[in-house]
Parts: sequence; C-alpha cells; structure tokens
Amino acid sequence: MKLPDLRGGEKSSGRATRLAAQDRAERLVAESFRLLSQLFGKVADLIETQRLQRQGYEAQGKWLERSDSDKSSTPER
Repeated sequence: MKLPDLRGGEKSSGRATRLAAQDRAERLVAESFRLLSQLFGKVADLIETQRLQRQGYEAQGKWLERSDSDKSSTPER
C-alpha cells in the first residue's frame, strides 16, 4: 500500500530554496567578476608603470614624469 505524500507544501518550498540558492550563486559570480576586474586593472597599471620606467619615466606621486632632461630640445633665448 502506498501512503499519500504529506509533504505537499515542501514542493513549493523546495523550488523557493532552489531559486534562493541560484540567486546566491549568481551574486557570488557577479561579485567575483567585479573583484577580478579590479585585480586585472591593478596588474595592467603595474605593467604599464614598469614599461614607462624602462623608457626613462619615474614615478612622481600619482603621475609619471620623464627623469632625464633633454636640454637640446628646449629652445634657448
């Protein structure tokens, strides 16, 4: 003899649980992508800074300025 399913309310509850779990997973993936984009941006800035330093620019606070002064290119009066 088969007994009737007395857990009828759990079917909608199970769906709500799955939707909540999917929502958490999607938020986690979105936040992970945001963090990765920040990391990649900082790594790109570091690579660009190193490239400019090899070309003669040095870090001067927030901006890079050329450290060698080429006096032949400046007009003399």
